Amino acid sequence: MNHRMFLAALVLSAPAAGFVASGCGDDEELKAADAGTFEGGTVPEAGPSPGGDGGDAATPSKCGSAAGSPQRLLLTMNNATTSEVAAFNLADKKVDGRFTFGGGLGQTSSLGSDPYVVEQKNDVVARMDAKKPWEPLATWSVLGDDKADGGDPNAQPIAVVVPDCDKGYVLRFNRNKIAVIDTNKVADGGLAETYLDLSSLVQPGDNDGLVDMTAAHYVPTKKRIYVLLGNYDRTSVGPPNYELACKSTKASIVAIDTTTGQLVNLGGTAPGGGIALENYNPVVGTPMAYDAARDRLLVFQGGCTADTVGAPFVISKRAVEEVDLATGQVKTLVHLDDKGFPGSFVFVDGNRAALSFFFPNQAFFWDPSKPTLGAEIPGALDYVAHDGKGNIVGGRRRSVDGGAVIDLLSVPFAAGDAGVDAATVQTLGQDPFTTNSGYLGGAEVWPRP
Repeated sequence: MNHRMFLAALVLSAPAAGFVASGCGDDEELKAADAGTFEGGTVPEAGPSPGGDGGDAATPSKCGSAAGSPQRLLLTMNNATTSEVAAFNLADKKVDGRFTFGGGLGQTSSLGSDPYVVEQKNDVVARMDAKKPWEPLATWSVLGDDKADGGDPNAQPIAVVVPDCDKGYVLRFNRNKIAVIDTNKVADGGLAETYLDLSSLVQPGDNDGLVDMTAAHYVPTKKRIYVLLGNYDRTSVGPPNYELACKSTKASIVAIDTTTGQLVNLGGTAPGGGIALENYNPVVGTPMAYDAARDRLLVFQGGCTADTVGAPFVISKRAVEEVDLATGQVKTLVHLDDKGFPGSFVFVDGNRAALSFFFPNQAFFWDPSKPTLGAEIPGALDYVAHDGKGNIVGGRRRSVDGGAVIDLLSVPFAAGDAGVDAATVQTLGQDPFTTNSGYLGGAEVWPRP
């Protein structure tokens, strides 16, 4: 069972995890001994490490450059009290480096010009070296002082959006304010410069009082960060099913104008002019994809069950839907009520995508121009990414003889709706972590294809 899945299902007895991120100026990225932890002294007091981001210790960090770096699969393992990132070289099929941090929740962000790690239990955001993504260059504490009475003790950062290499917007799942950090400062444990308050967007009937920030994406042509708000009522989770109940609240898309740092009205029916979505329960940690060719956002929703104690376990509103950013129109693309709980989602282009599910563990190719899923991926994958060469890559956890094995796999995209022969599934490696006692928290390819 996966930590991120626990969060998305909002099972109260389980931990939370997962994030999505986007970064510097792009819509969308180790032959060394293990670097160890941040506390181990890998971070300079000022400026990026020499040879690290290609910078000079006396100059501002700005955006890093991964030019010349081999393509690596960044995988995260969340254990009981620690987490670990492994950078697996897709060319020579070896682990180039690892980064360990405290707390059993966290994941990487590799969607921009710099990779980040979000230490969710610690309320820490770490910027990693673009060429050696197991080496941290700077950290920020984003706990803040805005915990509501009776609220969760940790703010749980889930996403870092860096639109211009100087300012990072950090989404925090357990708070209503976005922390804004100066990513051009390199320090150990820096603080947020300011906060952007979204509390006015809490919807009537949302009894937990949180907007539930779940994902974000920066679109540079519009100079806007689009933020996905779950707006689900966490207080609706209870026995016997411990599933999120369908409520009257609506998930919504809101936007931040990066030239002003303020929210903009998108002309929708949700609070603040946000665009209300059709389905329910956007999954924390499952990417919200941007299709630049069609100027649309794609949102993977986990669904909900009847708001009746003891009611039969019937899921509805589990789907992928699109938001047309030019018109604000919303449309469900594929209904998924008959599938397991969402695991991960990777979008390549208008005809190629892949999704994974839990309970049962399954993964499928999907042509986003069609209303049904495509071929099932043999053996499934917990988390999926793509290598830009026509392959899905990712990780899978298997229980073996009382222990666990982590498989790293590559699967070519199926032609059309054709099935996938199990013989095409290539095992790239196994067990990239120092321990397999926990659960996979994510998989991403860096540099991005």
